[in-house]
Amino acid sequence: MRAEPRARETGLAPYVALLFVQVFFGTLPVFGKIAMREMTPFTLAALRGILGALLLSLAARAFAGPAPAQTLRERGHVALLALLGIVANQVLFITGLHRTTATHATLLVATVPVFTILVGLLMRRERPAARRLLGVPVAFGGVVFLLDPAGLSFGGGTLVGDVLVTLNAAAYAFFLVAARDVLARRSALSFVAQAFRYGAIPIVVVALPDLVRLRPAELSGAALGSAAGAVLLGTVGAYALNAWALARTGASTTAFFIYIQPLFAGTLAFLVLGEKPSPRLFGAAALIFAGVAFATWPARARPGS
Repeated sequence: MRAEPRARETGLAPYVALLFVQVFFGTLPVFGKIAMREMTPFTLAALRGILGALLLSLAARAFAGPAPAQTLRERGHVALLALLGIVANQVLFITGLHRTTATHATLLVATVPVFTILVGLLMRRERPAARRLLGVPVAFGGVVFLLDPAGLSFGGGTLVGDVLVTLNAAAYAFFLVAARDVLARRSALSFVAQAFRYGAIPIVVVALPDLVRLRPAELSGAALGSAAGAVLLGTVGAYALNAWALARTGASTTAFFIYIQPLFAGTLAFLVLGEKPSPRLFGAAALIFAGVAFATWPARARPGS
């Protein structure tokens, strides 16, 4: 049996992996926007769920070995986590992306580390330092600024999509905090693969009417290629590499790399989709990045400690 190594590695490999994780995640909003020109959001979410479960399970079998035996209670725990980290995460993000811009979506996803700290505090899983807590209102200030309460209207613009993507970030934060107990006992890759298998089922049930109406032969090469990119890069590649890197680097290092995702995705959205950043977007980005920096930047060690 081959087990996923738990010891941290030195060298550049984990950092290169984290770089590609954010690049792969950064392609998802652009691939998603192109694919959803010809397929519904639920269809794309179902494709990510089904193919993600299949390919991640194969990767887990190859690199993490057989999963340990689980009790019915442990399987139920993973199923509940899948509802947060896979079902809510996939459906809210894809549906929100359909109603907003790729640039807005990837910027709002950058709030996940801040939500994670807030959720950990609410669930009494950690007692963050004051500097980290300061990052919460700063980052949320950026989200509120981007949502533009003065022009609040659910009837137009990107507001509904922005709210859905923000709820996606909150759901994924709950998943990350609640999954810590499971990740302490088993391989990250095998856990993610199992969560995808459980999460794919309700996603398919919700998307079934759309899947029945899907006519793959009528889809253009751009739509098919973008759907494939969303699955292979934005789902399987990103999740598999992230699981591998998490076993070899610290949480603060992993969180720091999230800065790369909005920068890469924003550039790609401009070049491919023609999305032009607004002054409000730059202001929101500055606040969100500042909040994430306060929340994730490692504290300076005290002399003699």
